[in-house]
Amino acid sequence: MKKIASLILFTLVIFSCQQQSTEESSPGTGIMWFNDNPDHTEIIIEGIRHFENIEFEKAYVYFEKAVRLDSTLFAPHVMLASLSRPNSAQQEYHYEKAKELVKGKNENSKRFVSLLDFKNDLGKRSMMGRGEKVKIWDAMITEAPNGPFIQFYHAWSRVTLEERIEAMNNVLELRINNGNNENGHILNVLAYSYMQSGNLEKAKATFEAYISQYPNGYNPYDSMGEFYFAQKDYENAKTYYNKALDIYPAANSASRKLEEVNALTAE
Repeated sequence: MKKIASLILFTLVIFSCQQQSTEESSPGTGIMWFNDNPDHTEIIIEGIRHFENIEFEKAYVYFEKAVRLDSTLFAPHVMLASLSRPNSAQQEYHYEKAKELVKGKNENSKRFVSLLDFKNDLGKRSMMGRGEKVKIWDAMITEAPNGPFIQFYHAWSRVTLEERIEAMNNVLELRINNGNNENGHILNVLAYSYMQSGNLEKAKATFEAYISQYPNGYNPYDSMGEFYFAQKDYENAKTYYNKALDIYPAANSASRKLEEVNALTAE
């Protein structure tokens, strides 16, 4: 009972703003992720956590389990479509199921599904992206400004690097002020953004903060490996890619990059 009670409290604190907004917006304006089953909710939350941290291998498993447990949930189908191969039958299946199941839901739920309407040049459908999707995220956050998932991906959708850094820092500050210390995914995006801007010192410090905040994840070590790889510090890159694989041997990015590092450093 304690586990279930704690889970329900965690869900209300972290994600309830996506289903039921606070005083800043009308009730029921967020993405309708969950059903009434706390075990199903836990699975979806884990899927979201891994997805936000770019741990897509694990995220796929959780969302696949969610739709098997409850075939009426539309949001996991959105995530599975986003994780499927471009132009694959699986991608199109999850896209069509999300469109079917979102009927009768609120406007932000429908907007969330509509993010899949756009294909990139490779035929990929994803809830992530910019272009026309910027307008959708703008509409979503206007109607539900307190949803953590919406806040994060709205900030991520900002077009310029400067806008993205500012928006991510604003979200981070808001979450810290609200007592939310699970912000590793935000630190990850900020670290890459600082690296892209040329501020390597700040990028390194932010990647280190990401590791400190999410030490049991595998993506923080993969990200730090990426930092060292970009600086052509292949020994440190190799160390961190190996740490990522020690935590999760199926980490595809770390595995591929480690092969590349080994090839570059082979005598």
